[in-house]
Amino acid sequence: MSSYCVSTILSNEDSELALGRCYTLEMLGCEEESVDDGVRVKIYFKDAGSAEKAEEYLKVYDLRSPVLFYKVEEQDWNEQWRKSMKPAKLAPGFLVSPLWLPPELHENDHWIKIEPKMAFGTGHHETTRLAAQAIISRKKWLYGKRFLDIGTGSGVLCFTADFCGAAACFGVENDPDCRENLAENYYQNIPGGQIDFIIGTTDCFNIQHFFDMIVMNMILTESVPLLYQTSQLIKNQGLLIWSGILSDENESAIRYAAETGFELVSKKIENEWWCGTFQKK
Repeated sequence: MSSYCVSTILSNEDSELALGRCYTLEMLGCEEESVDDGVRVKIYFKDAGSAEKAEEYLKVYDLRSPVLFYKVEEQDWNEQWRKSMKPAKLAPGFLVSPLWLPPELHENDHWIKIEPKMAFGTGHHETTRLAAQAIISRKKWLYGKRFLDIGTGSGVLCFTADFCGAAACFGVENDPDCRENLAENYYQNIPGGQIDFIIGTTDCFNIQHFFDMIVMNMILTESVPLLYQTSQLIKNQGLLIWSGILSDENESAIRYAAETGFELVSKKIENEWWCGTFQKK
């Protein structure tokens, strides 16, 4: 099946911001090449409509070359990811990479092994790092507790919580294409506690106030409809970590969360992305 590519040259700073915006359009993958004027980016999409929206996004930045838009014949995206992969640092002492690309490890470092078979969940995107850092910052609090990651993708945040001492970690993903990757990642990481991945939705949980910490690393339009159910699944005084929110959307996120019984207790921003930690009242 053909795909569509949008390409231009951006400054180093703008390239990070632009790729972050393009993640919200479900890009298939990207290539980055350092050039004299900055970074040449090639961003791939499965449909022309998403590529056209990305083209408009890119035009708001300081472009160093015209934006090119073209159709691409079928590619092996797994191979493209393998070529472009570098170990990702989620936080001090927490690194993510596939088995065939081991990072440089120091004493007490944690290596989360994730196969790059999907564009999201490899630890390279700001929203994943923000969510992981929020989990790690509550490491002592999380020890021995139950954790849920809604929209788990590759499972990277479940493995992060497991390294932080959570007794049981559950990851829910509604995309059946993630099943094989989740299984592979599970067997490459030896959990310290219980980890279960479920292909489906949060409807599979019919017990209230079961989880101590819940993470949603999802864009606002996808995560807001899940807030009420999340409030039913989490214990009173439990923590909700909500990432995947653009900085200019944070006031809306705080308002939606308050309407379902959550109070903001901390926040962090990286580039144009915002992550909030909320407590269930």
